[in-house]
Amino acid sequence: MNIKQASEQSGVSAPNIRFYEKEGLLTPARRQGNDYRDYTAGDVRTLKLIRMLRMLDVPLPTIKAVLCGEQPLQQALQAQQTVLEQQAAQLAAAMQFCADLARQQPQADTLDVDACLTRMESPTPQQGFFSGWLQDYCTLARVQHQKHFFFIPQGSINTPQEFTAALQTYAEERGMQFALTKKGMYPEFSLDGIPYKAYRNPGKYRDEICCDTVHPEQLDTGLPSRREKLLRIARIVLPPVCVFAAIMAAGWAVTGGTDWLWLAALASGGVLLGRCFEKWL
Repeated sequence: MNIKQASEQSGVSAPNIRFYEKEGLLTPARRQGNDYRDYTAGDVRTLKLIRMLRMLDVPLPTIKAVLCGEQPLQQALQAQQTVLEQQAAQLAAAMQFCADLARQQPQADTLDVDACLTRMESPTPQQGFFSGWLQDYCTLARVQHQKHFFFIPQGSINTPQEFTAALQTYAEERGMQFALTKKGMYPEFSLDGIPYKAYRNPGKYRDEICCDTVHPEQLDTGLPSRREKLLRIARIVLPPVCVFAAIMAAGWAVTGGTDWLWLAALASGGVLLGRCFEKWL
């Protein structure tokens, strides 16, 4: 089909089709004799996919990486979700600022512009501070889990077939798409398009399956580097602090004193040591 027909079927304008071709997102075949472009049904589907991703405001370089197979679609969508969430938070703050300012019935000649700019340029809005940090913490935890996770299968793992079955069961229980790329006791596979390598950690009573992503550098939280660093520290420190506080509260309620201080310190130290080993090993 010609470019006009491809435009009608895909909903993408002819100038945009030519632009996508120039950017390397689409490479239609050429007709013999006149060298005109000959678009196929596959090209139309590609144009529809590009159109869908552009409607989600996905950048062209990311779309190109998805089409070339350099980046899984699921990973690109997760990254864009993070970007859109940040934009939504900024828009919500702007809407709230407009509403607050409008209620004051301001006048252009008497408005304290400096105070308004100071409030608008504040990196952390006063409203929603803790909810914003909590949301970013959840984002970091989700990405960290995608980079490395482990689970305990039902029964021991002694053969490649049992290893594959355990991985497939894990994926099915969580509604994830599983694809095995390499069999063995060190299998390679993908979950929702993210490639992983797995190995068995034998235990006294049960085996443990550990999975590491092949390309951890491609899994980005989308958070500012300083904020992400602080959240990583909090992810290590918070569990032992919570354990310490919980044991101290329970001990105080039972004994009415600080007799449990040593137990709380010992337990929280153990949790902290475990989180550090989890981080560095």
